[in-house]
Amino acid sequence: MQVLIGVAPSGACMFVSDVYEGSISDRELVKQSNFAENLTLGDVVLGDRGFTIHDICATKGATLVIPPFLDRREKFTKEELLKTKLIAKSRIHVERFIERMKKFKIISGIIPLTLTPLLSQIVFVTCCLVNFQEPLVK
Repeated sequence: MQVLIGVAPSGACMFVSDVYEGSISDRELVKQSNFAENLTLGDVVLGDRGFTIHDICATKGATLVIPPFLDRREKFTKEELLKTKLIAKSRIHVERFIERMKKFKIISGIIPLTLTPLLSQIVFVTCCLVNFQEPLVK
């Protein structure tokens, strides 16, 4: 199963999609979840490599920032290394948020099929509970 989670620079969850089948592509997940409807002019979206939604973000005046690719080169330029470090420094908040979510037993292991109809609601409530915890960023 996959879910799209938007985390603010403060470390709080600001967007959580419904839960989708694991075979869905990142691009299709963004489209089906209506993530772009929440973007405004000047927003910056950080994504993983391969998160190719530049055009979707651009329609709302937002910018997608993803780590650079090597593209058959042996190493990054100094500028690309710096950009990668800056992105990683910001993305750590997303990883820490997801880590906190996974501490909730109901979504941390094998999820029984009987919970499938409630899974989107369970993930949403989990995100809310993480938001109520001690802030990720001070």
